[in-house]
Amino acid sequence: MVRAIGQLYADAFRGLPAPVWRLSIGLFVNRAGTMVLPFLSLYLVRELGFDAGAASTALAAFGLGSVAGSYAGGVIAGRVGTLQVQIWSLVLAGAGFLLVSQLRGFLALTAGMFLVSAIGDGYRPACITAIVEASTPELRPRAMGLMRLAANAGIAVGPAVGGLLAGIDYAWIFVGEAVTCWAAAAWLSFSMRGETPSAIERPAPGTGAGSLWRDPRFLALLALVLVLALVLYQVFATLPLYLTSVYGLNETQVGLIFALNAALIVVFEMVLIKHLERRRPEVVMGLGMFLMCAGFGLLPFGSGMAYAALTVAVWTVGEMLSLPFSNVLVAEYAGAGRAGTAIGMYSAVFSVALILAPVVGLGVLERFGGDVLWTACGLVGVPLWILCAALRVRADR
Repeated sequence: MVRAIGQLYADAFRGLPAPVWRLSIGLFVNRAGTMVLPFLSLYLVRELGFDAGAASTALAAFGLGSVAGSYAGGVIAGRVGTLQVQIWSLVLAGAGFLLVSQLRGFLALTAGMFLVSAIGDGYRPACITAIVEASTPELRPRAMGLMRLAANAGIAVGPAVGGLLAGIDYAWIFVGEAVTCWAAAAWLSFSMRGETPSAIERPAPGTGAGSLWRDPRFLALLALVLVLALVLYQVFATLPLYLTSVYGLNETQVGLIFALNAALIVVFEMVLIKHLERRRPEVVMGLGMFLMCAGFGLLPFGSGMAYAALTVAVWTVGEMLSLPFSNVLVAEYAGAGRAGTAIGMYSAVFSVALILAPVVGLGVLERFGGDVLWTACGLVGVPLWILCAALRVRADR
């Protein structure tokens, strides 16, 4: 039994190219330094004495910087190379975090938040593009899964360490984030030196032609991903409020709920992708979108810690099915010649959703209540599933 399970996991990771592993390790190191954003609102209010309005404006600037950096990072990576964009983004972001830690005025700090977010988030689309280029289409779903595993494992470390550092002095969270940015840059510089991914897809004649902004199928895919991200990011916006006020959970229990999501991804996602990698991505993504929305839609029908964990398990399965295969579709629909720009647009969609999700979710929660919000999240999964099937039909044609 133990040997069979071990073989199952070995098969899930076997055959991935060495550059994919090296890029994923760099991503893990970077995400293990996620210390500033989780504590940014507390830093602005408690340490600097900003009121809620000023703090929200500074956070919005951080989000807008993420949108700009995500798009620009992908575009630039497609022109000058993914490795250079990753290294320079990490080096400059590390310096930027140290600079922001010294700013005290509202305007200077808001501008600093925008710039450091724009520079730092240029790394993400460049990393995804590099992993796309370093993996064949057959291996790409698992390559994307390994990337997500590395990111989730890193994020599980970063906020915990950041909490300890913030307890000493908030300045240390900026130092910690800067050090991990530079460590990731150093790792990529040495481990990828002279590396030319052997599995890079070369553009075939006629591929990559035209603007993605005029490609209806690609824009339709981004629209579906935006709706999905608006649902998913309720995890950061409205779900903690709902679980504490309606389910009666305390902060520790809410933290355990979020930890369950990360644990399920780390343990099961690669195995799940291995068994589905030969299926059409639109089919898997459509089912994943439905399950993710359904998990949130179950919230009004129960209560307590155990039931909350059940809903998390359902939407986490949906996340594991939808997000890795949406990455695959972005690369497939774009064609090899436009991968950098496509992934930049895709990453920017998530940054936009991160800004809009609290506005939409909290607005519905305050005006209509949690039952309406979560029911709407559940129901939207049906058209998402249908529209994914329509993408499959169009792809077949």
